[in-house]
Amino acid sequence: MTLDEASVTDDARASVAPLELLTDDEEVWTAVPVDADGDERVTRWISIDGADLCDLEEWR
Repeated sequence: MTLDEASVTDDARASVAPLELLTDDEEVWTAVPVDADGDERVTRWISIDGADLCDLEEWR
C-alpha cells in the first residue's frame, strides 16, 4: 500500500470476489476471480512471477 492509497475496509473486502491462483510450472502464477467463467477466465487476470508472490494481508 502506498502513502496515497486508501485502506480497504472489511466491507469492501467482503464484496470482492476471492481470487484463485493458477500455474502450469510454479514459476508464473495467474490470479483469476473464482466466479469468472468463459471469456472472463482469460481476460480478467493478472500474472506474477512466483518469486514475487507474498501474503497480501501480511504485505498490507
